[in-house]
Amino acid sequence: MNPIKKEDLPSGLLHSAFDRAHVVFWNDMHFQQFSNETSAIGTYALRACSVVLVASPVGAVLAHIAPLGDEYVRRMMDRFNGLYQPRAVSHFGADRHPWVVIGLMHTGDGDAYTEALPDMNLIINERLVAMGLQPSSSDYKFKVRLAQDSPQFPGKGTVLVDAKNGVLKIYVEDQLVHSS
Repeated sequence: MNPIKKEDLPSGLLHSAFDRAHVVFWNDMHFQQFSNETSAIGTYALRACSVVLVASPVGAVLAHIAPLGDEYVRRMMDRFNGLYQPRAVSHFGADRHPWVVIGLMHTGDGDAYTEALPDMNLIINERLVAMGLQPSSSDYKFKVRLAQDSPQFPGKGTVLVDAKNGVLKIYVEDQLVHSS
């Protein structure tokens, strides 16, 4: 199921769910229809990348988008739309709600952080709106830490969509950000 090895993942919820999850590699995307065998989808190694996802208890589309320029982000969002649109009604129903996970960079001023790549997030949000989705209240932000300053902790740099037992839960760095 996964070309990624379990030992490549940081400890935490995605690591624990590995045997029933599809893990999306850096700079890729996937649609997962949930079942007893595969009831989760996630990604790892987030730094300045963004994650875009639409999820329901029956399936999810998840994209791990690297910051490789504006045109690249547009092409990735077009691919995301290609995975999403054929399933918009059948898997996501009327309550279509996207989530965008973006990195925050330290500004060098005390505890102040700013979006790592504001243009990238702007393109993602524009494309989601064009798809008929409203992402404005769905952004989750995580702090991008310099490697030498970065503490190790379970779930570091991960996003997990878990629909075990038909209950949708979304985690960013092992922190529950949505449950329905």
